[in-house]
Amino acid sequence: MRILILGASSAVGTALAAEFAPGSSLLLAGRSSERLAAAERRCREAGALEVVRVSADLAAGTGPLVRAIGESQIDLVIDAASAASGSRDEEIGAGELPRYVAADLTSKIALLDHLLGRQAAAPAVIFISSVLTRVRSPGRVVYTSLKGLHEAYLRKLRDKRPDLRLLVVHVGAVIDTTRPSRKADGLARAVGKSFRAGRGELMFGLGGRFLLGLFYVQPVLFLLATLLQRRLRRLRP
Repeated sequence: MRILILGASSAVGTALAAEFAPGSSLLLAGRSSERLAAAERRCREAGALEVVRVSADLAAGTGPLVRAIGESQIDLVIDAASAASGSRDEEIGAGELPRYVAADLTSKIALLDHLLGRQAAAPAVIFISSVLTRVRSPGRVVYTSLKGLHEAYLRKLRDKRPDLRLLVVHVGAVIDTTRPSRKADGLARAVGKSFRAGRGELMFGLGGRFLLGLFYVQPVLFLLATLLQRRLRRLRP
């Protein structure tokens, strides 16, 4: 299997690449050449048949990746890239928004459209998203909106292309993307297991499940509190 990993220079991307490395040919894409080299070593140790590194910033477009892919058939795209993941809204200037939109949305759409336009069979896609697309977090509107828009695009694309297999991963745990960790490896193992089982959705992290539970329970609690308040009013003399 030939696999393209976006964001391979992050700890999460590297862990995912290593999880899928055995018997596969990998194209590792990321912004940090040093971390990509470390990712390549780990993937070769994990049993990758071939590893190609591409230093690329999606904010600047898809050119380097398109050239690196060439005429190769891509069987799986693992998207772990996110320029906005470590930034809060107040840290993103208005002039920087186009770069974030390009890196986290439009360049990825263009790259997948390129693959779909030249391949007979659609590649499978694993998209690393966030639980915050379901439970909004103050100060993370840019990050969660871009993730949510990309999710919506992928789901619509799957409906249009039944041959496109999609796994959306909602991460509900805080994972340091700058260094290897047990959490990153645990996420990678969970993603690998879910993909091989043919699942379309994965929620990772107890914290995320707790937040999601509160999100859905809150309207019920509000309704119960309102009904209790009305009953108490009727009981007043």
